[in-house]
Amino acid sequence: MPNYQQTKTKRRMSSYIPLRLEDYDISAKNGFLPSEPPLQRLSDPYYEPWERIMDRFNQYLLAHHIRRLVREMPVLDTSKLTSQAEFQRAFTILSFIAHAFVWGRNGAASEPASEFLPPSVSIPWVSTAEYLQLNPVVCCAAVCHWNWQILDPNAKDPMDIDNLGTLYTFSGSMDESWFYLVTTAMEAKSARGINAILDAIIGVEEDNHSRVTRALNEIAHSLRDANHLLERMYERCDPYVFYWKIREFLAGWENMAEAGLPYGVLYEGVDDQDTFSLDNWQSLIRRFRKYAGGSAAQTPLLQAFDIALGIKHYPTGEKGLQSSVEDARSRLHRSGVSEPPTANSYLVRMRDYMPGGHRRFLEDLASTCRIREY
Repeated sequence: MPNYQQTKTKRRMSSYIPLRLEDYDISAKNGFLPSEPPLQRLSDPYYEPWERIMDRFNQYLLAHHIRRLVREMPVLDTSKLTSQAEFQRAFTILSFIAHAFVWGRNGAASEPASEFLPPSVSIPWVSTAEYLQLNPVVCCAAVCHWNWQILDPNAKDPMDIDNLGTLYTFSGSMDESWFYLVTTAMEAKSARGINAILDAIIGVEEDNHSRVTRALNEIAHSLRDANHLLERMYERCDPYVFYWKIREFLAGWENMAEAGLPYGVLYEGVDDQDTFSLDNWQSLIRRFRKYAGGSAAQTPLLQAFDIALGIKHYPTGEKGLQSSVEDARSRLHRSGVSEPPTANSYLVRMRDYMPGGHRRFLEDLASTCRIREY
């Protein structure tokens, strides 16, 4: 058993610096969402070629015009983006355009997914991704964190789920909008829980039992609110519509051989600088990128609660049969695996699909938080 009293004393001897949400691009009001609604248009006319596609995005996708329009689109420089909000919007709309290009096809049932992403999308997409410090692929941030609008700014609770709308969807369906908005609303409602985590950490450092208790109660209320929102998913998101009409556009290009992407996707103009020939085909194949697609596992919200409460997840290889860590290890041992699995390995990998500030917050939180030991 660790001696927490000794640990606490040692920590007090060092200077403790509280984590500040603003240092990680986290809003005290909206949590991992921006404090203000995402931009609905890039103001510089230079970026009109992107915006014009988004003006009729669903119509173009339905009419199978996306691939032609993307091939005709010029390669735009991201140096004219001047704020975090502009980079977030650029990344979001390029994500929609890129996935529509890869998965949208042109109407022919036999036409495969595209293994090549043209420079008009790949170059600025990679550039915005590098600025935001996340992988250039559709992710939770693109479709949930930076893809919402407030319907009535004067509403009693502007961030209530029934007062939110999406900016873009692939399918144009209510089901897809609702799927994103449930996550968006959960993020906003859980901001109180994120603030409470930091308050609990301070309470631990102060050895203030009542402060820690109040913070834990606040975390519990926040989790209950998030759970109530999650239970509303089926109200307006039909599982059939999600599986057959929405899910394919959210897919990435990792382990997608059966869908037509055995090597992943080549980001033209970024990863294919050598002249193409049969002689360097194998070299070119190694430059194809493989990314996971959009997933709720990419939200830092649930990982923050896991870290704060000391919750770890272990793979078992047998879904639905894990009742405890010991049970998971026992099952793996019977399967011939002697070493215990690495806790949270999949979730840690998903952090590469989060904005850099949010990823750093989780890392610093893990090195700072001692609530469970306390």
